[in-house]
Amino acid sequence: MLDEYQHDDFEVVRKDTRFGGFEELKLRRENATVIMFVSLISLKLNSMELEKRVMKDGCSGALYPMYTRSGHRWALIYPTIVAMSGDIKFTYRSGGRSVTQTLLWKERQNSREGIGVWHVGNYAWKVYAAKNDSQRNTLEKLRADYRRADVRGLPMGRPRFQDGTIKQGNGNPYGGMALIVDWFEGTNFNFHRPPKPFKSALELQRVSCSKSSIDHKKIKAGCESARAVGLQDCQGYVKGGRYEPIVFIDVHTSWNARQGRFGTSQQAIDMVNIIIAWGTQP
Repeated sequence: MLDEYQHDDFEVVRKDTRFGGFEELKLRRENATVIMFVSLISLKLNSMELEKRVMKDGCSGALYPMYTRSGHRWALIYPTIVAMSGDIKFTYRSGGRSVTQTLLWKERQNSREGIGVWHVGNYAWKVYAAKNDSQRNTLEKLRADYRRADVRGLPMGRPRFQDGTIKQGNGNPYGGMALIVDWFEGTNFNFHRPPKPFKSALELQRVSCSKSSIDHKKIKAGCESARAVGLQDCQGYVKGGRYEPIVFIDVHTSWNARQGRFGTSQQAIDMVNIIIAWGTQP
């Protein structure tokens, strides 16, 4: 997002003193509204409460990484309005023919970035709208991020992207994309507030403390891949005994196109330290 827009591309619509202070901004060159937090403290302490107000019913969106400007730390929420009724028909091409996957709205799981997430057979489908150039550009960057993470061995449940057409209820069809990954059941971990600690996931799944065990080796390798790509907002699942005993979801690396390298992620560094300390036996 920050490669696509500069801070000065936005104009202030209004200022609000709630939740530690934030500004509602609008892109100067397109009809889109975003929210920016003003300080790191407000982001850490009040982001969930603010997000509840920003991401109201019928709205989802993407949270982009923080950056520094004019002495403040900023984070960007880019909402996407979604109608809250009507099943979705996702139509795409496969094997030279047209295929339609029906996704029932009542079975939808919430998503901050997409329209929703559905459990389809052995897979999870996360569906995104691609109605305009801005959304399409964002999705292309998401694909590129997944490719970079995949090259560096990040376990993500064998992700693949499928372009298609979305028709919701009686509405007109529009462009869309589905991110399809293996459905993964296990113990969830994240760094949200309140967090679901990674160490607790290891405990609940009774992951072996032997450094030579397959689960420990694979989980350690996955955490090291997360560190290598500077994985932001580290979250996923742990389940011992699977081919991939750890998977990461909602993947966003800290790739900096201008510098041609990844940034760092303290969360990923912490995960590496935790799994190393977990290995108390040979």
